[in-house]
Amino acid sequence: MLRPDESAWPAGRRLMMLDPGVVQLNAGTLSPTPRPVFDAAVRLRRLQAESPTDFLARRTPVLIQRSRAALAGFLRVDPADLLLIPNVTFAVNVVAASVPLRPGDEILTSDHEYGAMVSCWKRRAAPAGARLRRIRLPYDAENPAAIVDAFRRAISPRTRVLFFSHVTSTTGLVLPAAALCALARRRGVMTVIDGAHAAGMVPLNLVEIGADFYGANAHKWFMAPAGCGFLHVRRERKPLLRSILTSWGWGYPRDRREKDSRAGGSHWQRDFEFHGVADRTPQMVLTEVLAFRRSLGGEAAIRRRVRALSDHARARLSRLGLAPATPENPALRGAMTAFEIPARLQKTLRDLLWKRHRIEAPVTSAAGKHYLRVSTAWFNTRAEIDRLAKALRPILGGR
Repeated sequence: MLRPDESAWPAGRRLMMLDPGVVQLNAGTLSPTPRPVFDAAVRLRRLQAESPTDFLARRTPVLIQRSRAALAGFLRVDPADLLLIPNVTFAVNVVAASVPLRPGDEILTSDHEYGAMVSCWKRRAAPAGARLRRIRLPYDAENPAAIVDAFRRAISPRTRVLFFSHVTSTTGLVLPAAALCALARRRGVMTVIDGAHAAGMVPLNLVEIGADFYGANAHKWFMAPAGCGFLHVRRERKPLLRSILTSWGWGYPRDRREKDSRAGGSHWQRDFEFHGVADRTPQMVLTEVLAFRRSLGGEAAIRRRVRALSDHARARLSRLGLAPATPENPALRGAMTAFEIPARLQKTLRDLLWKRHRIEAPVTSAAGKHYLRVSTAWFNTRAEIDRLAKALRPILGGR
């Protein structure tokens, strides 16, 4: 449990770039940045501004490889199979464009997927004569087996791709990713995971999860600056992937004697990452991000803190009559807790909380229901959650 004065965490909170007048309960969209990480990115951006050619040609490759190695260690993967890219949307689009589809093929997913990614797969499927099929996700199940069983029943001989979120953006449900990937592999189905919310929220060993393609953001729970994401590709799937842009990354000679640190990665990595002049400084400070996370006590300490805060949010808002839509089972939840709200509040609640109380908390929707999604990051406090509950009471009708 949290101590009443929360004395273990204020020092870390003071290092976060937080507006003191705002209750920030939406790190699930974009996390505030730790000041040491922000300062490191600013220093690099200044170097880039002062000597652009030197920074692009000589410094960038070394800094990118440094970050890649740090992130690969965190994810328990080989750096050679890891791409540093702007965000998970970029990652999923690259994969969708590369996956071979024929008439009658099926991409299987759920009714709780992020809308932009649903559009991505629909757009990919249509010209190929394939289709996107969405199943009802048992999002309120307390047993991971119920989720696996739902997909097991849905996979058909036409299924070519299983696409799902590791953590749903709608309710914060943590799906049993390793079990779903094992199921798909047994059925000869390719797996693509949208890990947008997973990095920094749940333990990640991508080798154990075993997805063919795993894309994620590092600028949410991991706390990197905006514009930092990654894509991990199972080694045997790498020849399948095709870059959606062609630039000098592909055009450079495939010189095996060329050192990766000087080139910024292998020919395969440069093809996907180097598309001319771009500001990649957010992707260069992952070593600083990891150092900051260690200064908080490490991953286990952060998860314990987040769990205690989410427990407090669940109890506090439940007393107002809001039903949690996120399971209680620790294996199925992380740092986001969703509460079902009346349909009448779907379009107004977020603005009411912001305009009247300067509380940032989004409203999400899936399968005909609407939710208030409360993101409890480690830097949040019990007092902020209590402030949310106090703000909600008159909006809900005085309950």
